[in-house]
Amino acid sequence: MDIKDLVKISHFNGKNPEYLIAGGGNTSLKEGKYIYVKASGVELASVSEDDFVKLRRDALDKIWKKEYPADAELRERAVLEDLMNSRAIGEKRRPSVESLFHALMPQKYIVHTHPAIVNGLTCSKNGARIAKKLFNERCIWISYVNPGYTLAKLAMSELMKLKKINKPVADTIFLGNHGMFVGAETIKEIKDIHSLIMKALKGSIVYEPDFSPVNVDSKEVKRITSLIKDYPDFRDKHIKFENNNEISKTVKDRSLFRKVESAYTPDHIVYAGPEMLFVENTVTLSKDIERYKKRNDCSPRIIAVKSTGVFAIGDSENMAHIAMSFFLDALKISIYAENFGGYKFMKKEQIDFIKNWEVEKFRAGVAAGR
Repeated sequence: MDIKDLVKISHFNGKNPEYLIAGGGNTSLKEGKYIYVKASGVELASVSEDDFVKLRRDALDKIWKKEYPADAELRERAVLEDLMNSRAIGEKRRPSVESLFHALMPQKYIVHTHPAIVNGLTCSKNGARIAKKLFNERCIWISYVNPGYTLAKLAMSELMKLKKINKPVADTIFLGNHGMFVGAETIKEIKDIHSLIMKALKGSIVYEPDFSPVNVDSKEVKRITSLIKDYPDFRDKHIKFENNNEISKTVKDRSLFRKVESAYTPDHIVYAGPEMLFVENTVTLSKDIERYKKRNDCSPRIIAVKSTGVFAIGDSENMAHIAMSFFLDALKISIYAENFGGYKFMKKEQIDFIKNWEVEKFRAGVAAGR
């Protein structure tokens, strides 16, 4: 019955766009010697009992006793191998990269999500101070570090600090520029904690994003879509256009667009690219794309055109839709962050790590059906 409850709470959060978009987030359940963790790349909204990977908790514990290479690429490769070797007999799927984090938290159920309003806090300049004020000892704040082994190791250190001074076990861990983990013994408690967090944050919000539609020049949209499709990289791609009240304000000029031009979280990099491209004049569209490619070693997935709107590009209609969803998510985060001291992007070296990380390439490939 417990695994059925895990599926229920996964669907509850995964189907709610307030909590997750696309394949982001993960959940887990501890049962005796084992922990069941969502397979990498699987969407929580549609996850089934077979989409959870059964791992041996003793094997995961042994990972902490090993010495890994200092080189990030070699270390991640070695940790992944040990993570795969921790699977119970018969398991074939690849577990979430955050499996170690799930195993560290002592609660039976763990849910990791990326709500825009929470990331308004975690991607803000004053997030740590405000989180402490709002949630006190029930939460831990961890400033951004690379996900996977490095993040889990830091989480273990923070949990050990609480244990040494006999502090109560935190049920919520906020991750700078990443999201949150919530742990509890029942799915009802998980829902209650989420409700408490969302209510407290909404009470701190002065202005909510206004995504009401605005009038657009359909001929101009069609013209720009054709220009984008004419660029060699995009001839076989799907393009989705969108404009609304907040987009309209944001694309008025480059200075206003800066609040969404870089990456807030790893998922924004994976699904919408390391940077959002702003085009002042479509006459220079090709040159702007070329400059983007030199800066980022990839083609843009989001192109915003001044005074027109935003174009999302994907290998399929669904991937274009997902890219647009993450642009809108970034826009929400930038607005929410204004209530917590202003926005804060990931650093360049952190963005570069995610761009080149095999784990995220695998996850994106699963989401794209490759």
